[in-house]
Amino acid sequence: MRYFQPEEFHGWYALLSDNLKFFLDEFRYQWGNPIAITPVSWGVGRYLGNSMSYHNVSRWGCVRAVDVMPFGMSDAIAAGSAIKIAERVGFGGIGLYPHWLPRPGLHLDDRETKARWGAIKRDNAQVYVTLERALTEFSSVRASS
Repeated sequence: MRYFQPEEFHGWYALLSDNLKFFLDEFRYQWGNPIAITPVSWGVGRYLGNSMSYHNVSRWGCVRAVDVMPFGMSDAIAAGSAIKIAERVGFGGIGLYPHWLPRPGLHLDDRETKARWGAIKRDNAQVYVTLERALTEFSSVRASS
């Protein structure tokens, strides 16, 4: 990988799918700013039995999803741009999480089909919503974090 180091993936690097590595590098190149891998290890890989999660090594035999925090994704316009880039480079699953700390984040996975969603924080819980709603509420969610 050109833009990421193995240690950024919390011990999961050897299990990242080849597509995921390629898409992440291309996303970083096109984004033009650093992209932090989530600071929590379960945002890369997990052993989850039969769960369909693309983070689930038990199901897929590899890590097919990673949660990232792009620098510069500070408003809905920038988030929309990041999502378009993620689509263009080949990510099938894209989730927007404006309330993540220390900065807003994206779930990115290499599924073959298109899936889009968002999540916002309400009453100290993560509530899943449409991607459009997460984009619309991006500024207010960030202000209340």
